[in-house]
Amino acid sequence: MNLWSSGLVQDKPCESGVLLGEYHHPYYNKRFSLKLIGHNDLARFCRWMNDPRVAHFWQQAWSEEKQWQYLSDKLADAHTLPLIGYLDDQPFAYLEVYWAARDKLAGYYDAAPYDRGIHLLVGEQSCRGPDNFRCWMTCLSHLIYQSQPKTQRIVLEPRADNVRLMNHMAGLGYHKQFEFDFPHKRAALLMGHRAHFYEQILAKHDECESVA
Repeated sequence: MNLWSSGLVQDKPCESGVLLGEYHHPYYNKRFSLKLIGHNDLARFCRWMNDPRVAHFWQQAWSEEKQWQYLSDKLADAHTLPLIGYLDDQPFAYLEVYWAARDKLAGYYDAAPYDRGIHLLVGEQSCRGPDNFRCWMTCLSHLIYQSQPKTQRIVLEPRADNVRLMNHMAGLGYHKQFEFDFPHKRAALLMGHRAHFYEQILAKHDECESVA
């Protein structure tokens, strides 16, 4: 199953909770899946956003009403997929996958038309840790590249002081390019390349296998 758009506008399903992809990572023996976020995820999303560890970087420790307005805007955005990530059957992360050239980020680097961007947070403590991160981030990267052959790069723009995330990402081939000032934060641009991912990252741990 792959409902990811191959064009520059996301082909979003209308129904929340729709499964967009499900992959098994043979090296870690874990299943990673993605579903479109919906209102039934709101309480969990608010709990994650109000976790001090998450709030430090996202700065969105808001009420449920304000959080739902944020999510509604993302659901209405033709260039963004707001997703809940699962490890096996455990919802553990909020992920936004977007077209970078259609995002404000494009004003800060030389964006190619099919660059994809990721925003991410891990909300469940039991799913944190370097092995879990390598597992699901490898599967997510693979799914993004697989969904659009013209996508040669994936970018992230975490806060420049999020050293833990940047170290984890560097191990998967996402390297810091430079720092810059967004209106709301000092950010670092991280960039991964398709060729390096398939030649160096998947070669280490075997390719993710679709079970969808």
